[in-house]
Amino acid sequence: MQLRWGIVGTGRICQDFCLALLTCDPQEHSIVAVGSRSKSQAEDFGREFQLDPKVQIYGSQDEVFQDANVDIVYIGTVEQVHRDLCIKALNHRKHVLCEKPLAMNTSEIEEIIAAAKKTKSFIMEGIWSRFFPIYNYLRDAVQRIGKVTFVECTFSVRNLNSVGIWSTLMAIGCYPIQAALIAFNHEEPESIRAVGHTKEHENQLSDRMVSITLLYKDNRMAVLTCLGEDIESVSSLKIYGTEGVVSIPSHFWSPTQIILPSGQIIEDPLPETMKKTNFEHSAGLRYEAMACREQILNENTEHPLMTLENSLQIGRIIEECRRQILESHK
Repeated sequence: MQLRWGIVGTGRICQDFCLALLTCDPQEHSIVAVGSRSKSQAEDFGREFQLDPKVQIYGSQDEVFQDANVDIVYIGTVEQVHRDLCIKALNHRKHVLCEKPLAMNTSEIEEIIAAAKKTKSFIMEGIWSRFFPIYNYLRDAVQRIGKVTFVECTFSVRNLNSVGIWSTLMAIGCYPIQAALIAFNHEEPESIRAVGHTKEHENQLSDRMVSITLLYKDNRMAVLTCLGEDIESVSSLKIYGTEGVVSIPSHFWSPTQIILPSGQIIEDPLPETMKKTNFEHSAGLRYEAMACREQILNENTEHPLMTLENSLQIGRIIEECRRQILESHK
């Protein structure tokens, strides 16, 4: 079965997702519609990526949802409208892959979950990390290092806040958090502690540099750092167990290499895209698209590696971290 995609949005992440989809087997994935708030932008998108002339070009997002030929939509717009677009798509009986964050807060995520349960369509938040082949090795290694006791993870994106990103936590916080949750099998932490620096953005405080500590029973913890300023740092992940350590030395959110507890280094390179992507390793977006197709073929409404409850848990942690940081700077 060919999964027919509608792309909702034409910004940088949608461009990268399109490039990633074009690396997939065309018998399994095709782009059949592109929608933007401006038809001219959607037309430019189609030309830039040499899409088939048969691809429908729309000057609105709603028209993509109404297109009977679209099986699944990829929502890559600004996060403030993710909730509304997800619910619209679900109500049109479309499957949904929504770029992270799924919504602005946990209340909005719960609204999406309610709509998904009602329509029984597949929906997943695009935490793409979990579908990289390297993460299969990571999950397996976590099961072989005894009791996980400590996780350390740093995610640094230089000058993230100089391009209009209003919250470092909302932009990249999900990545170290989801990694820690894998290590601790999605156990709820006993406490969440967050500190950080803020700046004013459009008359509101915005978190910029953040340190998160997740405390678990039996003397276990995760220390996670998110940096959105001009700081040179390696974005890495280490998971310590009583019987070994597994690490992703760089690009832990989109990895092509892992160091197993034995010391063996496993590498899994990404395919070439037709042109350079906007963000690093974006060819790896192909893996979440392939994961969606697998579950839809099996008539599942969620992916077991990234469920809606997983999204809700990540959302709760981000929400609590932002609350602590912003309240401490009032």
